[in-house]
Amino acid sequence: MHFLIWLQDSALGTWVAGSIWGYPIILACHAVGMAAVAGTVVMINLRILGFARNVPFTLLSRLSVIAWAGLALNALTGLALFTGDPVRFFYHPVFWIKISLISLGAVSVWLVVRELRKAASVPAVPPGMPARAKLIAGFSIAFWTGAIIAGRLIAYIEFDV
Repeated sequence: MHFLIWLQDSALGTWVAGSIWGYPIILACHAVGMAAVAGTVVMINLRILGFARNVPFTLLSRLSVIAWAGLALNALTGLALFTGDPVRFFYHPVFWIKISLISLGAVSVWLVVRELRKAASVPAVPPGMPARAKLIAGFSIAFWTGAIIAGRLIAYIEFDV
């Protein structure tokens, strides 16, 4: 608890919580990162599930860099947002659901990219993907959708510490 109070009282925590511009600027950057992650991940996963069959797997594998960059941006901005009210976030159960879903989503992106690289390395790959890759893609979409929903619910579900 002492660490959370220290974090809240830090220069960043004070700026995020007390500045008229701190929270909105960081939240806007967080939204950009979320769009990069979710948008790219959904495109890749939909292709694996059979949509846009004319888009080559090699292109999607290269696009995964955007997803990782968005995830890195969200990690940084998420930590900054956390400093604005760390006690509330730390003890909020929906926050931990969000973090769990993001972790599962990151693992699923890694697995999906691995499947894409396997498919791209085989010259005569069939237009479809293995059932395992499709299962991972479906779960990946569910994880990222759940993380976004949980992130929004934190603002609307009151939880007393």
